[in-house]
Amino acid sequence: MLLARPLVTAALLLALLAPVRPGDACTSIRMKTAQGQVFYARTMEYGQDLGSNVLIVPKGTPLVGTLPDGSPKGLRYKAKYGFVGMNAFNSNILIDGINEKGLMVGGLLFPGYAGYEPYTATKSGSTLAQFDLVDWLLAQCATVADVRREIAKVRVCQGPTTFTGVPIGELALHHTIHDATGASIVLEYVGGKLNIYDNPLGVLTNSPDFPWMRTFLSNTVNLSAVNVPALDLPGYVVRQTGQGSGMLGLPGDFTPPSRFVRMVALTQSALPATGPDAGLALAMTIIGNVDIPKGAVREKDATGTEYDVTQWAVAADTARGRYYYHTAGDKNWRYVDVAQALAAAGSTIQTVAINVPPDYPNTTATAKPIK
Repeated sequence: MLLARPLVTAALLLALLAPVRPGDACTSIRMKTAQGQVFYARTMEYGQDLGSNVLIVPKGTPLVGTLPDGSPKGLRYKAKYGFVGMNAFNSNILIDGINEKGLMVGGLLFPGYAGYEPYTATKSGSTLAQFDLVDWLLAQCATVADVRREIAKVRVCQGPTTFTGVPIGELALHHTIHDATGASIVLEYVGGKLNIYDNPLGVLTNSPDFPWMRTFLSNTVNLSAVNVPALDLPGYVVRQTGQGSGMLGLPGDFTPPSRFVRMVALTQSALPATGPDAGLALAMTIIGNVDIPKGAVREKDATGTEYDVTQWAVAADTARGRYYYHTAGDKNWRYVDVAQALAAAGSTIQTVAINVPPDYPNTTATAKPIK
């Protein structure tokens, strides 16, 4: 939460911290080009419209952590680095973002496993709520090495479960973090303890925890980008139906373990791109493989049906300092230039609306006779 904005409203907290349903999903990847340029991409799925916009937070902006009672009386600090990212409900709570040094942070849903540090009143001055962590990391750290060192200086506690008497539940999150060198880690708070995992594959989804996901990969050790040969049986040859037989069995559903496997398979089998344009295009192509159309994932209860949908996807280009995004209603990728946006913002927090009408250029007039 930022000091420059009013206290978060009960309605906002209710929406952000409502109990997470099994259908809520998020997926993230990190990739490198042949020249070592780093790209990050992720999707955001949620049953309720998050009303996200791009938030631009300049260097020097005052920030403050949220205590379990909902008061903005936690850790007070100023942004050492300016940053750009996706918020929710026009608040200063970021879900995802990149800072001016190329550090990229994403908060992904982690239901059933997250358990944050116990709150101690005497340490309120170093306390953050779990939903403050994306802001704090982007504001204070330039590299993964910085995160490893600085995270020990703060206490990350469970944010408020009630606000002005309204029950608002809990928001379970874990975090994927990458820097401009390609270094990658996962932060998970489980049982009141912080776990920091190296993530050489650069992929993260949701629950179970990251060690379980890595173990789960053993079930798909047979997958290969190379087509399998025909099976020569006595009197009959079983031939492949077409290309892609090496990946036969690659899970295509939207559960977190299946998305994790799918992203590992695609990021690791894709040939390294050459140059930033090709690297960006490849990251966008791969993350599109977990785009959830509304209706494909449903959660039914006594109150009705919730539909999970990919509300937006983002891609961060560290080579050129750009933060790309598209929405469910507009599949055209647009971007904010991080350095340009921060320079233009001065000392004022700014937003860019992402829910705009789609713009599909009409190229009919460019037709020419064939030569």
